[in-house]
Amino acid sequence: MVRKKKPQAFQQFSSMMTFVVIATLFWLLIKLSSNYTVTEPLTINIKDTPANLVLTNGTQEIKVTLSTSGFELLHYYFKPSSRRKVDISLEEVPLHKDSESTYSFGSSYAKEKIANFLTLEPNEISFDENRITLNMEQLDSIKVKVIPNVDLTYEKQYNRLGKIQLTPDSVTIYGPKNKISSIDNIYTQNLTLRNINQNVNVDIPLKLDETLNADHKSTNVKIFVEKYTEAIANVPIVNNSKEKLRLFPDKVNIKYIVSLTDYNIIKENSFKVNIDTADIKPENNYLPIYLTDYPNNTKIISIEPKEVEYIIIEKNEN
Repeated sequence: MVRKKKPQAFQQFSSMMTFVVIATLFWLLIKLSSNYTVTEPLTINIKDTPANLVLTNGTQEIKVTLSTSGFELLHYYFKPSSRRKVDISLEEVPLHKDSESTYSFGSSYAKEKIANFLTLEPNEISFDENRITLNMEQLDSIKVKVIPNVDLTYEKQYNRLGKIQLTPDSVTIYGPKNKISSIDNIYTQNLTLRNINQNVNVDIPLKLDETLNADHKSTNVKIFVEKYTEAIANVPIVNNSKEKLRLFPDKVNIKYIVSLTDYNIIKENSFKVNIDTADIKPENNYLPIYLTDYPNNTKIISIEPKEVEYIIIEKNEN
């Protein structure tokens, strides 16, 4: 008889516990379905500070009143405290200057961000304060030139056309006076391109110290590339010395490359070649030549010959 009572008692206990669990679940569902109003702390993380200001309180805690169901509040309480942080971009709010080092914006501008973060409706959120106050200090500034840090090679018969174009080509840097007073220019991050055969249009970040700020964090780099061809100009040598000389030869061949666009506008008189008469001596029969002018849209490959033989005919009267 004892053996039969034990299973029956266990059955009764199990039934009772099942009833308790079900009743508890129903009670919990009813409670979580009800609306509650609670005030909880939430961390605001400020981003995208204006370049001429430095934020002294990048994160701050505000009190947020939540009026919503228990289910939604449970979702909030399940978040670890380290994740109860909402990013607010100062580029998206109207920032007002209250004093020399105090700025603020309406807390209503943070409502949608917080609502999205908590998966609530904006009307379920309210604040104790109408405005969120920030402490920011003004920085010194200096305008400097941007220098491209590029390593480029071109496919055979291709080369750069004109100068590298930067937009912007100068930026204003903000920071403590002792940090920016010695800055003359700012470089881009390194850009390495190989075997280029078409135009380049790319944004490159600037190399900016983490303690500094700038009105632009990157620059647009444009490099115009065109197919080039090789050409030779037979250029007469100019003698500006007081000596009247006969030169052998009296012309030099200048080998250069030029873009196909500019090929027809380059003439032999686009180049100027002179002799260096400082080396005229009885024991020296040769004079070096040097290039004094050439079109900036060409690239000189070689000049032949590099020196010429001469005979003094007579001294120039000039």
